[in-house]
Amino acid sequence: MEEQAGVVLPAIPVERERPRVDPPNVLWFAGAYALAFASYALLQTLPDTHKSVWILVAALAFLLVYSGAAHLLLRGSCWVPGGLAAALAVAMVPAVCIGFMRLIGVWSSDVPLIDFNGCAVAVAFVTAAAGLIAYWWTRFPFLFALVVGAILVAAQFLAVAGSGSPTGDERATAALISSGVLVIIGVFLDAFGRRRDAFWFHALGWFGAAAGLVFFVVEPGMDPDRGWIPMLIVGALLLVVSGPARRATWAVYGVLGYFAPLLHYARGGLNDNRWTFAVALLAIGLSIFVLGIVLHRFGGVWADRAVRRPPPGLSP
Repeated sequence: MEEQAGVVLPAIPVERERPRVDPPNVLWFAGAYALAFASYALLQTLPDTHKSVWILVAALAFLLVYSGAAHLLLRGSCWVPGGLAAALAVAMVPAVCIGFMRLIGVWSSDVPLIDFNGCAVAVAFVTAAAGLIAYWWTRFPFLFALVVGAILVAAQFLAVAGSGSPTGDERATAALISSGVLVIIGVFLDAFGRRRDAFWFHALGWFGAAAGLVFFVVEPGMDPDRGWIPMLIVGALLLVVSGPARRATWAVYGVLGYFAPLLHYARGGLNDNRWTFAVALLAIGLSIFVLGIVLHRFGGVWADRAVRRPPPGLSP
């Protein structure tokens, strides 16, 4: 509180620093990506003699330095830089795990995307757990990008379990199941008002689902309609639901899932050098544009009806 001329003025509200698209945030995030890349590039240059020891020591040193920087920045109220420093610490967890496993002689040289590698699966899940711990410490939502990414990678590692060379169906199934679970988690976070925390579950979850459907489309010798038709159905549903859900990520993937199959079928059924193909594209574009108007007009109303609001007297 502040007093002026005998009158007590309310304290000036302090908004917690949030990631946004402005010059400082662009530099912070770009710098964090560059530091992560440089850290792993340095690990690749370590001497071959006793390389396991050097990898473990160097990776652990990076982890401790980034963790210490996160602690100091968070204490200094630099929430975004501190959260990014914590993300860098989590990014070093795979190197620490691999260095430790190589040192004790349990690391497998099998390529995890081709042959099942239990050590690689363990590293992916440990990284996801480290991301959750770092989020609990910092409450920085970007850390969920590392958590979700590690889970998606672990799902692809598990797709080759119990088989020789994994098929596109196995990869697609692993991507669709893991992505579906992640999107459901995002929906629950949305329901509890944790929209920033839910973002990466939606963004990367739908990305994984899209990748799974692409596997069905491009796998040689199989019917591509088993990928195009579900993609069209899911894309159309996402477009309709994105307004009430107030999720732009759903709209982005909905547009891609709606437009790409229709373009595919239009090119297959119509001559793309004739006016009929151009008219079909106009109709597709107009349908997306009109749906945007409908969602702008009614999307908020549908969302308010779907969410139970407390009586005015009980509003917080």
